[in-house]
Amino acid sequence: METIRLTDRVTLLPGAVNSGLVRTDEGVLVIDTGLDRTAANRILRAAAALGAPVRAVLNTHAHADHFGGNAQILRKSTVPVYALAVEAAVIRQPVYEPVYLFGGAAPIAGLRNRFLLAEPSPVDHEVQPGQVLELGEVSIRVVDLAGHSLGQVGYLVDGVLFAADSFMGFEPLAKHPIPYLVDAGRTLESLERLRHVEAAWFVPGHGPAVEAGPELVAVLDANAAAVRRLLHWAADRLRRGPAGTEDLLAELAAQRGAAMGEPVAYVLNRTALLGVLATLEREGAVRAEVRDGRWWWAAASEVAGR
Repeated sequence: METIRLTDRVTLLPGAVNSGLVRTDEGVLVIDTGLDRTAANRILRAAAALGAPVRAVLNTHAHADHFGGNAQILRKSTVPVYALAVEAAVIRQPVYEPVYLFGGAAPIAGLRNRFLLAEPSPVDHEVQPGQVLELGEVSIRVVDLAGHSLGQVGYLVDGVLFAADSFMGFEPLAKHPIPYLVDAGRTLESLERLRHVEAAWFVPGHGPAVEAGPELVAVLDANAAAVRRLLHWAADRLRRGPAGTEDLLAELAAQRGAAMGEPVAYVLNRTALLGVLATLEREGAVRAEVRDGRWWWAAASEVAGR
């Protein structure tokens, strides 16, 4: 089993979603548990290889691919789970993820799959950004990295920041022409915040760990550029005339070469678009309104001039 030792206490378990293992005198702290039982079982084997039981689970955010393994780990051992309050609601009631992606309605069958609907898990401790968790002899700082989700956090321990989906490595970034986010502005703020975190290693949710220095700067620049491209596209498009959400989504997907052939891709891309438009609306660049029974977006100047 491939593991990467980053410090004396911190080990990275690479995978489709990266997990962190932090060795303490009392056992192993797990940061994110992956998508499902298979991912959780890999974590349990890696902890066993370190010669220690799992002591606690720390979730960065409430997307199924980051907490879907919680239930399996808890079946093997009763340990506390940590997460931010707004994310904890979904971890406890995973159906909320497909519900919010489907606009608040009961989700269709195409959205009820393991990629959006994980097994439920308790959350025993609700963390706050800026908080320092004292777990055994280990101190872990909770870092605000919201934007990809409403309350995403990172965990900084022994000079290693598990940064969740605040940024992606170059390869996964290239595979996602419309990066998923719920708030483009806060995503950019989190990317800027990462530049000022004092750490030797930065571990994204997807992609290899990155050492502090030029490579980190380059990957953060690439992620920020991807978000700014979405903002610039939407602002420029609406300066050329108003459009409905569905029309904008189709145009954006065509422009970025993003596949939308099934429900999951559709709702994820739509959420990202809305996270971009909401940022522009908050900045006063665009306005949302209902016209002829449809949701429309327009440049602020176009609305003012009507």
